[in-house]
Amino acid sequence: MNAHTSFSTTDLAPAMRQRQWAERSRQVVRCRRVIYETHDVKTFVLSAASGHMFSFSAGQYLVLHLAIDGTRVTRSYSVSSPPTRPLDLQITVKRVKGGLVSNWLHDNLLPGHDIEIEGPIGRFNFDDLPCEKPLFLSGGSGITPVMSMLRALTDRASGHDIRFIHCARTADDIAFRSELEALAARFSNVEVSFVCSQQSSAWQGPTGRIDGPMLLRLAPDLHQRTSYVCGPEPFMQTVRACVAESGIAASQYHEESFGGVSNSTPLKSAVAGPTCIHFARSGVEHLCAPGETLLDAARNSGLYIPTACQQGICGTCRTIKLSGEVAMDDLGGLSLEETAAGFVLACCSRPQGTVCIDL
Repeated sequence: MNAHTSFSTTDLAPAMRQRQWAERSRQVVRCRRVIYETHDVKTFVLSAASGHMFSFSAGQYLVLHLAIDGTRVTRSYSVSSPPTRPLDLQITVKRVKGGLVSNWLHDNLLPGHDIEIEGPIGRFNFDDLPCEKPLFLSGGSGITPVMSMLRALTDRASGHDIRFIHCARTADDIAFRSELEALAARFSNVEVSFVCSQQSSAWQGPTGRIDGPMLLRLAPDLHQRTSYVCGPEPFMQTVRACVAESGIAASQYHEESFGGVSNSTPLKSAVAGPTCIHFARSGVEHLCAPGETLLDAARNSGLYIPTACQQGICGTCRTIKLSGEVAMDDLGGLSLEETAAGFVLACCSRPQGTVCIDL
């Protein structure tokens, strides 16, 4: 480069956009490294086989498309790495007893192996839900999306007043503990607390299950903060109750559930009488059994619709409804724009008469 040559990052913008991961696109990624976080938690470092960089918002998730024992399987995992490090993508997975995908990943995904992913997905992210005083509150594996948010903010050396509270079973179950402690030591605007539900001689910090008084002790300025909460449903129920009792405004509370939602309300009943689904592109007609969802009908017809949570949360099974009516129990899987465009969630939609689907 000679003395008269100027350089600007804006010159790279078109090339970078061409190389970025597009929203809800699929691509093959290669495992580059496996990091042991705890005795049953691993982080898988992935890079795009195509050389693409990853563009997403901190807090979003991806869907893994896997073949396990000859069966196609999909699962959703939050990205634990921040968008400020676009050359790789990390997912952090806890081995779950009896868990098909978590055990397969722990036992089979090694450096050099390729898998297919889809994403990025999700409105639980710091770009769409910004604030100046975040409280990141997580339980168990729910640490992953809020860890991405924290890493993004500290990578940028932002001036946000950050409080991070993580709840685990024991001290040995705290993922990212050394990194979190190092971030708190390095940045004066970051405060980190851990809570262990089980007592042990190795743990001298807060013990027990989080409740209202404990939450206020750890975050005395709770009413001034916006909470970003993620964890198993029992943990989420407790936190929701604490926040409700504290009188926190709904606009100051955002959550993402891990491990599914405990929903005691059954799906809306199908209309009385016969219901039929026409899968337009496949040319298949299916007479539905009572209570059958669009996802059930597709599977029973030998057709494939990708799915993950199967509870109306993640949006993976969204598909276009060309005509007819469905009863849908959407728990946040569709945006208003997607609903207006005719998308429905196959996992929680039941036909009301004859329905035509773009599949």
